[in-house]
Amino acid sequence: MIELVPAAQIHATLLAAMHKVCFADPWTEQGFLQGLSSLGTEGLMAVDQGTLVPSDGSLGGPAGMVLWRKLFDEGEILTICVLPPWRGKGLGERLLRAALAQMQEGGVTRLFLEAAETNTEALALYAKLGFRQISRRKNYYRDVDALILECHPQSEAVGK
Repeated sequence: MIELVPAAQIHATLLAAMHKVCFADPWTEQGFLQGLSSLGTEGLMAVDQGTLVPSDGSLGGPAGMVLWRKLFDEGEILTICVLPPWRGKGLGERLLRAALAQMQEGGVTRLFLEAAETNTEALALYAKLGFRQISRRKNYYRDVDALILECHPQSEAVGK
């Protein structure tokens, strides 16, 4: 069984290790420490079978995470990832919906995120949850453009 638990600075090493598995240009432990100490930044980790000890998935362990920042009525998904053994099982959607729900409860009415234009699985999930492209950053991820997406969670089908 996978639980969603709050991410904290004490988890920075683990979060950085997870990020390194999922991204070519990962955040560092210091990046997670700074991020989680910033006002309005929160996160959730998906933990399988109650253990934070990494594994191949057969023994449980950390399975994914999401970090976000809220400022007044705006929010931003800073990063989200699911480790390979848990991909394709709806965990990314579960993490994102949980983050969106917490932001909605906190009064967020406008939400942003960015994704590589080549990350078609993530873009499909974001579209399903009501995100729409509003801009593009050329070559943001080395030679890949970032798509800037926006959602209005109070008026969209988020969480349904």
